[in-house]
Amino acid sequence: MFSKKNIGIVLTTFGVAFALTWSLPAQDKAGDKKEKQWKSQAEYDIFAAAQKDANAQNRLGELDKWKQQFPESEYNDVRDQMYLITYQQLNQPRQAFDKSVEILKTKPDYARALTAILYYVQQIKPPQPADIDTAEKTANYVIDNLDKIYAPANKEEGTSDADWAKQKADMKPYAYQTLVWIATQRKDTGRTISDLTKILQKDPTQAAASYNLAGSILADAQATKKLDDQPLALFHYARAASYDGPNSLPAATRQQVQASLTKMYTTYHGSNEGLPQLMAAAKTTAFPPADFKIKSTSDLAAESAQKEAEEMAKNPVVGFWVKGLKEPILKDDAFFDMSVKDADLPGGAVPGVTKFKGKIVSMSPATRPKEVDVAVEKPGVADAKLMFETALPGKMEPGEEISFSGIAKSYTKEPFSITFDVEKDKLEGWTGKNTAGATKAAPKGATKGKGATKK
Repeated sequence: MFSKKNIGIVLTTFGVAFALTWSLPAQDKAGDKKEKQWKSQAEYDIFAAAQKDANAQNRLGELDKWKQQFPESEYNDVRDQMYLITYQQLNQPRQAFDKSVEILKTKPDYARALTAILYYVQQIKPPQPADIDTAEKTANYVIDNLDKIYAPANKEEGTSDADWAKQKADMKPYAYQTLVWIATQRKDTGRTISDLTKILQKDPTQAAASYNLAGSILADAQATKKLDDQPLALFHYARAASYDGPNSLPAATRQQVQASLTKMYTTYHGSNEGLPQLMAAAKTTAFPPADFKIKSTSDLAAESAQKEAEEMAKNPVVGFWVKGLKEPILKDDAFFDMSVKDADLPGGAVPGVTKFKGKIVSMSPATRPKEVDVAVEKPGVADAKLMFETALPGKMEPGEEISFSGIAKSYTKEPFSITFDVEKDKLEGWTGKNTAGATKAAPKGATKGKGATKK
């Protein structure tokens, strides 16, 4: 199975893509009840020192000093934003994540904090279950509220309209990628399958979800011995390999998935028959139809056995010939010597069957033969050689049917054939006759010719 890195789930540093700047409004926006006020000149001086300090570590100390001396500042929101950016610059995932959660309590549509949560949940080693739950709620909120989050009034100072629009366009797939990552972090396979399914129901284009869903279903099927679930996993792998629209996997990754799928499909089905049709169907939809099924090798073996049983019921002679003689002989050389040689066959091995039936393929000699090659299993393919001590009368044509029983004497593998010694009275259906009026041998002492003397 491919790693998440291979399929593009390891996310970029989108979470720190915003310019690491902040702004201090000169006055409140129109509609605010009153201007914000500094508690004192001392508070402003601390802010100013932190704002000008390019060294993030030094700035963090100044922000802590500001918070300790003026915990109830009217500029808490500005201070929190400065904290968040400083934590980002210092690469402190835990602090950046927690500060973002704090900011969103009063500013639920603050894009920087929303993005930071989605990014830093993956940098915390390890994230706690509560962190993952928070990130999941945040990702769903982002997906459902993009227009609200990226309203013009929420745009940060210094951000162009084009950059703001790009951030909005990038944010939705990023949120979905985060949801896929979250789903794979939970140790409950059933929950993972459910979460990934919900993602695809919400957005069928999320090929990474299809890929991870396939792996989760396959792992669960193997762990629980629910092998009938494997075709569903193969479908989702086919979806990940074939879908090439928005949010699809990279082309090189799709090729790797398809190569892996081909091996798994062939192992499960016994061949790649039907795989192109599966790929074509999965390309157009994220979920298979309700009656979707791929026959396993055991399914096919059971069908074959059922078909053979039905054929044996229809033609028990051929069934015994193939299953009782040919296949065991070809599988084990000793079988013929131990169980077949010198046996009078079919000898009642099949209830009600006392003779083999076959169609003549050839005879030797062509008239009054002592050897007759017969096709028992397949028309036109000789697989029984009948040997007679005395010649049969006349001849018959190839394709005509006869029945026989006899003593098995030898066999050949290529082409497969069993040689029988057959007595004439064990042969049925022979219609050959000697030509009427055929010259008979003259009695002993008789003289041919005109001058023969009569007695």
